[in-house]
Amino acid sequence: MREHSHPVSGGAEAPRRRRRNEAADGDTIVAISTPRGKGGIGVVRLSGDRAVEIAGALFRPSTPVSRGPGAAVFGRFVQRGGEPIDEGYRIIFWPPRSFTGEETVELWAHGSPAVLRALVEEAVEQGARPATPGEFTMRAFLSGRIDAPQAEAVRDLIEARTVYQAKVAHQQATGGISARVDSLKDRLIDVVARLEASIEFSEEEDAGRFLPGGVLPEIEALRRDIATLAGSYERGRRVREGATVALIGVVNVGKSSLFNRLLDEERAIVTPIAGTTRDRIEETLDLNGIPVALIDTAGLHAPRDEADAEAMRRSRAAIQAADLRLLVLDRSRPLSTDEEVLLRAEPGAPMLIVMNKIDLPGLLDAERIRALGGTAALLEVSARDGEGIGELRDRIAAEVTGGPAATSEQPFLTNVRHRDLLHRAGSALARCERAARDRLGEECLVLDLKEGLDRLGEISGEVGIEGIYDRIFSQFCIGK
Repeated sequence: MREHSHPVSGGAEAPRRRRRNEAADGDTIVAISTPRGKGGIGVVRLSGDRAVEIAGALFRPSTPVSRGPGAAVFGRFVQRGGEPIDEGYRIIFWPPRSFTGEETVELWAHGSPAVLRALVEEAVEQGARPATPGEFTMRAFLSGRIDAPQAEAVRDLIEARTVYQAKVAHQQATGGISARVDSLKDRLIDVVARLEASIEFSEEEDAGRFLPGGVLPEIEALRRDIATLAGSYERGRRVREGATVALIGVVNVGKSSLFNRLLDEERAIVTPIAGTTRDRIEETLDLNGIPVALIDTAGLHAPRDEADAEAMRRSRAAIQAADLRLLVLDRSRPLSTDEEVLLRAEPGAPMLIVMNKIDLPGLLDAERIRALGGTAALLEVSARDGEGIGELRDRIAAEVTGGPAATSEQPFLTNVRHRDLLHRAGSALARCERAARDRLGEECLVLDLKEGLDRLGEISGEVGIEGIYDRIFSQFCIGK
């Protein structure tokens, strides 16, 4: 990876606080940075004070050496005795503009697991230490090259399963969420500074100049904006983790046919015999960039045997866990008592009512269905010929994301840690509001505002808490 492609910003755009690089402790670390298995190219990465020195002991250049950052030099990789391991490229990234902020070297060899392991072993023989999961990114964080939300977004980018997930993670890795949190933090710092100035110069006649409109309007506005950002988490969670959609209904209404049509493949067995599906079938569907786990459940009915009873138990468990339920009805036959029960079910996950088989004469009363289904939207489709399926896909995508998935340009939260810290910051500001209304001393207001400021600082990692770094970076793969 060339230097400019690392998702960090430098100079004036870098985080405003540099952190002491506690992870580095003088060690040079090494790891394979490409996925396991065979491939055309494999990369071994080193970072630390001796990265260039150790890499130099493993590499014999075949062309004149250039010390320009990111310049690829071709040559041979050798063992300690000079015996060749492979041919490839050495690329040096000099501090402070490398990804980690330290000397960093990447060795590009053929993607043979044996070759890459040999390079790592030779680097360890020369004094490097095997990297722990996420240690390269942790060093980038501790050296001030990226902040905590950007580091967490790097992991999300690596794990992205759809293009839209990658787009959202890249937006956050380049500072999308950090910019919104920093804006809130700057506004809060400004209020705290003016409030403290008002306290400091309280005996002067014009002390009110620091807070001409009082502190309450600004605190209320800040709390609302924090709540808005925290409220974006549910959508972000589904973008990051995906959503679960369960097809439910009685037997023989066409759930499996609809399941196959949504997937555009014959995944579930379809026969005219009622009750063909006795176990849940699950496949992932990419809906506008959101990975949706689509579940075909067994048709709900009175169990005939032990296997049927287990099928009903699993169907109900899938229904309870789903983010969205698709209640499938057969438009060509009258509504059954069991279907009325499903329509009147207690509120849980959102539900869409899907009237299937519109290619056949209709016997269902749509208005009665709407009345029984309450706020659930009703769509009509034909799993046989595909009519209405496109609209159904779009509606599912809108339901699981809270709106059109790919049109929002505002960054939204995808990390529960950020949401919880925003909630805590909002609670501190709410206490400040109550104190201001009760006309408590300005010193009391400052304490609550600083509590909110600390919680915002925890999001970016400027304010540390016990174990925060381990929680963030332990979920990374080794080599990143």
